[in-house]
Amino acid sequence: MLRPARLSVLTALCLPLALCAPGLTAEPTCPPSAVMPTPEQLQEAARNARDRGALWRFERDSRHGYLYGTIHIANLDWAMPGPTVGRALREAETVAIEADPGDPATGAGIAAPQKPHEAPSLPAALLDRLRGQAARACEPWDTLESMPPLMIVTRLTLLDARWDGLHTNYSIEAVLAAFARRTSKNLALLETVAIQRAAIIAGSPAEQMLEIDRRLVALENGSARQAMAAIANAWAQGDLDTLRRLFAPPEARGTLDRMAGARNPAIASRIDELHRGGQRVFAAAGILHMVGDGALQKLLAERGFKIERVPLGRRP
Repeated sequence: MLRPARLSVLTALCLPLALCAPGLTAEPTCPPSAVMPTPEQLQEAARNARDRGALWRFERDSRHGYLYGTIHIANLDWAMPGPTVGRALREAETVAIEADPGDPATGAGIAAPQKPHEAPSLPAALLDRLRGQAARACEPWDTLESMPPLMIVTRLTLLDARWDGLHTNYSIEAVLAAFARRTSKNLALLETVAIQRAAIIAGSPAEQMLEIDRRLVALENGSARQAMAAIANAWAQGDLDTLRRLFAPPEARGTLDRMAGARNPAIASRIDELHRGGQRVFAAAGILHMVGDGALQKLLAERGFKIERVPLGRRP
């Protein structure tokens, strides 16, 4: 029989999926859709739950908390917290995540149209390539066309991972947010939606156009999908060394600095603020925030926290 705490995780896992449209029967040429798991599938996932990602325990002022590296795409097995991560979650009084994917305002703010002077004017050929990738993903263009072009190509890159069975529906952040609500824990945010949006939509219109072209090439030649799978598998193994190697080339390192490193000082400050509030914090951010010279765990150590990585077993 499953313990009540594990049952709470099962219920929490259902909630983010219920916020999404039910999985539709896809045409053979479409990537597989995420579907609502059956109660039996959920219980099987709970019984076989393994710890994934990377977890640190931090302590200062005779109180401790946790820092956890997450991923924004996953599958049912990955989304179920393993025993060590589950214990850390149950210990926490506050669960802090980057942004709440269950809040409609989050999606609306991220996807809001750009102001005309900030947006690139896409040539017809580039727009046709975007439309082509949307058709390949079986994503109706009318759900995308009002978004900033860089946000469109970002979404298409995430959707491309569905071919490998990885879905935003199983986002670890969504599971953590739903768990916090289900168990009446405080849910705190580490960033604003504006900060997250700015990390994706960066640069002048001309620079944005070059980035859109570069990322479309990666979608078209399959390297985007390969990179997403490599990052996801490294996350599942808690393999920071592989992530460091993936982001060692200069161009990749620049992307890492913009998408994660530049945001880390403010995130570390927010975790510090929550810890000073007196509650035990479980702080979760994307695993790439734990890579590089400005990694979150290093910044917390610089703020006087004693921090150590928690070994994660691979079986209950």
